[in-house]
Amino acid sequence: MKSEQSIEGRVDRERDRLEAFVRKPDDATTPQQKLVRAAENGRFETIVAAAQPAEPPKMVSPEEREAELRATGQWPAEQKPKSEAEATPDAPAEPEPTAPEPGMPTEPTPGMAWAEEHMRRRPHGSGNRRPAHNRYRCLTEYDPLTGKIIGDGYDHRFDGDDE
Repeated sequence: MKSEQSIEGRVDRERDRLEAFVRKPDDATTPQQKLVRAAENGRFETIVAAAQPAEPPKMVSPEEREAELRATGQWPAEQKPKSEAEATPDAPAEPEPTAPEPGMPTEPTPGMAWAEEHMRRRPHGSGNRRPAHNRYRCLTEYDPLTGKIIGDGYDHRFDGDDE
């Protein structure tokens, strides 16, 4: 019958598709492909369980690690500080002052003395200076209905002009 033939044809096509999908175990050549193949067949958990150590690694304190290294003889030997007698006699105790550059004064000039006395260094952005206007406000405001200018946008509270 016609329907039986169409069903058999469909089953054959499905079988061919499944056979093409199922790979042989020796197809996997790289370790990654072998793991993928194991995951497809449900053997991945056994591979992972076999790869894991019997007991998980534990945290070791620095003191325990030092004691272990000392016991095995791998701890670096302590270096003793040199005494003053063992110090090399070649090294000078104090560096000699360098000669001033030619043209530079050896003592501060009156201008330099005034600057050291009166000027002080302030870092940028120290916050001790107020802006003269509000940054979020237009400098010239006007009334759109009348067209008149309303103020200049500057903050005049601290100008000292009391009118």
